Amino acid sequence: MTPYQRFLLALGLIFSLIFSGVAGYIVLEGWSFSDSLYMTFVTISTVGFGEVNPLSTGGRYFTIFLILVSLLVIGYIITTLMSFLFEGQLLHAMRERRMKHFLMQMKDHFIICGFGEVGKETAEELNRHKIPFVIVDLSLSEGDRARFSDYVMIEGDASEEEILEQAKIMKARGLISCLPEDPQNVFTVLTARQMNSNLQIVSRASLKRTVLKLKKAGANRVITPKAIAGKQLATVSIKPEVMHFLETISSGESDAIHIEACTLEKGSGLIGKSLRESNIGQYTGAVVIGILNAQGVLRSNQTNRSTISTIELEEGDILMAMGSEEQHKSLLNFSREK
Repeated sequence: MTPYQRFLLALGLIFSLIFSGVAGYIVLEGWSFSDSLYMTFVTISTVGFGEVNPLSTGGRYFTIFLILVSLLVIGYIITTLMSFLFEGQLLHAMRERRMKHFLMQMKDHFIICGFGEVGKETAEELNRHKIPFVIVDLSLSEGDRARFSDYVMIEGDASEEEILEQAKIMKARGLISCLPEDPQNVFTVLTARQMNSNLQIVSRASLKRTVLKLKKAGANRVITPKAIAGKQLATVSIKPEVMHFLETISSGESDAIHIEACTLEKGSGLIGKSLRESNIGQYTGAVVIGILNAQGVLRSNQTNRSTISTIELEEGDILMAMGSEEQHKSLLNFSREK
């Protein structure tokens, strides 16, 4: 029995004790409800205010029994209450209630499966960009709960449908599986894909041979941290200026230049025009450095591969643009104009 259940039991016992006392005095002494209730509270609290009316022999025996039982019940209540408060159960209950409140309102969010080193870095990056997310981990420590008290957390197995339902997977924007073991990631991705076929899923893989399995399970992208770390180490050594530039545009600072994606939706005034004809740079200040089609494949000009300015834009194209936060907002608004 959990401390919370013991607390509820204690409340039930005290109410049962009061009811029994009132009923006993009514039956044995024939007193009114108010007199019986008053005598019951005087007896249970042991304040010694005296009897409402003279007691019969049966009433005295009943009072002795009521005092003994009340001492045991009150002792149990005090012990349970102290446990509930000082063992963190009250804080835990308040935290659970707060989490449920946030989950009820959660939508268009990311689900982070696994809260190890990779999971913490992922959550920190999403939090920096003010993107809502839910963390799912099988063993969340009290230290992590206290340190990251602002994060919405669910303790459980991310490969279980019930847990993913709690994380509102049907309303989620994407799922990031960064569990420590590859088999765990495979099962999690497989379950998530079966539950939501439109979900954007990114998974971590420790071994290269697992990459194909994760993609077959339903992952849109698979990241191997060791391979990325090796490439970055080589890039920093060979091309330090390039690496410094990439770190600058991915820093996430509000005044820093960074790269964002802008999708051309149906009805956009840019559809059917080239970058040169649309004058995107002049109106928004953002610099388009690449164009992807709706399938995510890089588009290029078949007649002149050295430039993308003459490519005719199509519905679903994704413009990869570099600029400040304000410039990206201008580009987004500009792309939505009819």
